[in-house]
Amino acid sequence: MAKKFEFDPEDEEFFSKVGSFGVPKFDNEMHGGIPRGFTLIAFTDTGSGSELFAKQFTSPAEESENTLYISTNEGQAEIVRIFQKYDWPMDINVRTIGEEYNSTVLERELLASRYRLEGFQLADIQRLAQTRFVDDTNQDYLTEVTNEIMALGPYFRAVVDSLDFFLQREDPARVVAMVRMLQAHAQLHRGLLLISVSTNGLDPAIKQELSTIADMVLSFNVRTIGTDFETSMVVSKFRNAPENLKILVFRVTPEEGITPETVERIA
Repeated sequence: MAKKFEFDPEDEEFFSKVGSFGVPKFDNEMHGGIPRGFTLIAFTDTGSGSELFAKQFTSPAEESENTLYISTNEGQAEIVRIFQKYDWPMDINVRTIGEEYNSTVLERELLASRYRLEGFQLADIQRLAQTRFVDDTNQDYLTEVTNEIMALGPYFRAVVDSLDFFLQREDPARVVAMVRMLQAHAQLHRGLLLISVSTNGLDPAIKQELSTIADMVLSFNVRTIGTDFETSMVVSKFRNAPENLKILVFRVTPEEGITPETVERIA
């Protein structure tokens, strides 16, 4: 028997059965928004605007303390700049895995390389004696992120941008297992979860598994038309609502961020 979770009637009324994308015109195209409990997988092209969409997805922030944005590529300063630019809530929870990795792993490796090339001096030995430089600190970011999202309560909103960081460093089967656990958690707690992953170099078998797990599959594309670029979002899966499958060409405005310009049905 599947585990059941009791929801507060007041919460059910406040949050309703659907949540916003953070893009009002997308909400309209999807007949009101995203069903609570959905996990969205976004397959992305470089330069397609997916990073901005990931941030915009958190902007409704129904409960700031229950909203989490995890970036594996950007630092705190850049994220803050974008949120300030569009006047999105600044009190959500943010974790920058890439920034952490750079400071705890890459800097240590660079220091070790310099010592190997230049040799150890007395000051270096004293410095190492005062730090944990010699320790083998293999931080398990995958487990940490999984636990962090699964600690979020009912009606949470979370983003992982992007999965590439984990697929490059972990067994892909373990990463897919994490996504499966998070999808189950979102479904049980009526959360909204967006996970992005680059299509560049992605194993087709992994892409298929992620698509199967997802309740909604998005593809962010960019193409050149003459001297201009056209960005689009393709909705290729919407669980139990195939009428929502569409191609949404969008642009970025200073007032709204990402907003659709034209819409086409997928034949």
